[in-house]
Amino acid sequence: TISTVLNLPPQCTSYNTINDATRLATYTASTCCTCDSGYNGWYRMTGSSGSQLVTSPVTIGSCGSNYPSWWNGTHPSTVGATASGTQCVNYSGYLCYSSYSLTSILATNCNGYYVYYLQPLTCVCCGIYPRYCTV
Repeated sequence: TISTVLNLPPQCTSYNTINDATRLATYTASTCCTCDSGYNGWYRMTGSSGSQLVTSPVTIGSCGSNYPSWWNGTHPSTVGATASGTQCVNYSGYLCYSSYSLTSILATNCNGYYVYYLQPLTCVCCGIYPRYCTV
């Protein structure tokens, strides 16, 4: 008998979960909005929120946000590997508006799911509410 032990990084077992259907890229609502200014650490998307951050631009009004965001990065294919990308905010016709987008959002392959190192998104006056969107 041959057994294989995977040495996963600590974030694969020590993370917070996000289970919120309003984060789905397909979700639209007549009311607006929640701003993701409180995230800081490792998170896994579960249940009704889908399983990962969306990786292509999201239409304004999706994900329960007037300024939805998407992860401009490539998910690592190797188990245990981590990749870095930019969390882009779709703002006023700009798919990755630099004033609200964040670099160094990390994704780790945890052998069947991903965890993400999320940072607070910038929420300012005038009803600008960026949000992490999922699929």
